[in-house]
Formats: sequence, structure tokens, C-alpha cells
Amino acid sequence: MRTARLILPGLLVFLALPALAEEFTVSTGLDYSRGKYGSPTTSETWYVPVIARYETGSIIYKLTIPYLRITNPSVGPDGEPLAGDCGSVESGLGDTVASAGFALLDGSRGDGLMVDLVGKIKLPTADEDSCLGTGKADYSAQIDLAQAFGAITSFATLGWKKFGDPSGTDFRDPIFASLGFVTRLAPATSVGAVYDWRQKVTSDGDEIQEFTLFLTQRLSPSWKVQLYALKGFSDASPDSGGGLLLSHSF
Repeated sequence: MRTARLILPGLLVFLALPALAEEFTVSTGLDYSRGKYGSPTTSETWYVPVIARYETGSIIYKLTIPYLRITNPSVGPDGEPLAGDCGSVESGLGDTVASAGFALLDGSRGDGLMVDLVGKIKLPTADEDSCLGTGKADYSAQIDLAQAFGAITSFATLGWKKFGDPSGTDFRDPIFASLGFVTRLAPATSVGAVYDWRQKVTSDGDEIQEFTLFLTQRLSPSWKVQLYALKGFSDASPDSGGGLLLSHSF
């Protein structure tokens, strides 16, 4: 699930490093993945997002606009099967994702528990005929939780996604979940791992199963970089991948 890879649920923005009084953050990066996805041909995907994040009080708004380049398109950036007259290499604007999150608990009670409710909509801005998207809007809702246990903070996500159905398809609406941890190696450096799972989208498809290792490094009070590598364990997930995300806060 690319949303998790870039990088994981929104809670990690706060968990990985000390929070600052920042309200607006712009991020960009590069995500690469490759896999056969149950076919005899290897597909490669380059995903370059521009992410704007605005926090006001207990609410966080986020907008992601990506550029995509896919060789031998097989599945979309979120692991959904693609239709269309695909060429061997397709590139262009990807689907725009907008989200809003509300912090039910922010860890200020003293027990370190954080709870966020998040709603997302994927807007079909990608060209479905070029196999860069499904051409339909998707919706999802999730709950993110995090709890500190000494030097280690564990986190989890549980959510549900409503897929839009392109012509001739009947996608299932899957449950998805993540489970992981993060720990600080130094005041500006954190590392962690996360396992992502999602139910199959089609009756003859496969579940998403991915394991990601990540490192977050604060470069200055306003700059930070996140690096990650992943391994997939199903035909709906890439065989391998990785990337980076560079963020600047104002």
C-alpha cells in the first residue's frame, strides 16, 4: 500500500521525532517498486508525490498529487487491478488523494496514548486508458493508534476502503491494517518497522502483505528526510521496493 510507504500513517510524523510548533509542511520524494503481481512480466513503478499538510488545532488536512511512471502496468499504486489499453511504458499525473484527520487523543493525558480518526478520498485525476488509475473515486476511513512503552512506541492502523468500480469490474471493499514500532537512536534519528495487510480486492486476487523498514533523520528544525525499504509477500504486493521522502515545515 503506497500510502503506508510514504511513509506510513500520519501518526509517524509525530512519533519519529520531537514535534515542533509547525502548521504547514510540504514534502516530496521518490518511491520505486517492482514485482510480477502474479503475471509472467515484471512491472516497475516510479511514484513522485508532492504532499501538502496543514495542521490546525486537532485537525490535520493533507493533499497528495503524484507523478507516475509504470513499466508493463499490472496494478495501480494502491495494489488495485488496472484495465485499459496499456502500453509497455505509461507516465503522467496520478490520482490525487485528499484526507482529513482528527486527533481524539494526543498523548497529553500522561499515558502517551495517541488516537486519530482519518478519512480519505482518492480523486480520479489519473488517465485510466493509460493504466495510471481506475478512473473512479475511492473512499476510506481508518483509526490510527500509538502507545509509548519506554524507548519504543508501537502503532497500529485499522481501516476500511470503498473502491470505485470501473466498467466491467466489481471490486470488493477491503479491510486493511498495519502494525509496527519506532524507536529513537539519537535525538534527531529514529528507526522502525511496519507490517501492512489488506484483504483481496477481487475474488481471484490476493491479499496485500508487505513489510517495511524505515529511518527518519531530522536535518534541521525545519527539514527532515525519511528512507525506507520494503519486501512484499503476495501477488498483490511488489516483490521489493524503497524510497525517500524529504519534508520542509514552515
